[in-house]
Amino acid sequence: MRALHLDFERPAVQRRPWGTILLAIGALLATWVVLEYGDASEELARWEEKLSDTRRLAKRSLPSFAVEEAPTAALAQELKDANVVLDRLALPWDGLFADIEAAVVPDVALLGVQPDTRGRLVNVEGEARDLKALLTFLARLEGAPGLVDAHLTRHEIRQNDPNRPLAFTIQAKWTPPR
Repeated sequence: MRALHLDFERPAVQRRPWGTILLAIGALLATWVVLEYGDASEELARWEEKLSDTRRLAKRSLPSFAVEEAPTAALAQELKDANVVLDRLALPWDGLFADIEAAVVPDVALLGVQPDTRGRLVNVEGEARDLKALLTFLARLEGAPGLVDAHLTRHEIRQNDPNRPLAFTIQAKWTPPR
């Protein structure tokens, strides 16, 4: 047999750092994968909980609402009244009041304005100091763009008032712009 020569004093070979670097990178990647797995597991648990809630809600029965097939007479009247109110609100009230206010003269005091939206009439009540102021106001109402056919429907001298004003009511057709 041949003799073996073992050399235990041989100088150590200098190792290259690539192995250590690769080992460190592998350890970092393994740590990152473990952390991502934990986040994914938590998110999966949240979605499974939402899914179970959704399934539970889907199985729940909802209350049913009974709907009448034909509206009752009372409901039909309420709808009709509501439409009348909506029609009144949709009218150009600003134009009517602006026309009346523009026609007022200093010796006339307005006491009331009563518009009738269905008949397109407006009643204007007031007091005038004298007949001349009343006729001036009436003429100015006739010239207003939204009012036509203004005429005096009632007038009286208030005897119990010391100034003796002339109380009047004027009616005019109201033509609101469309």
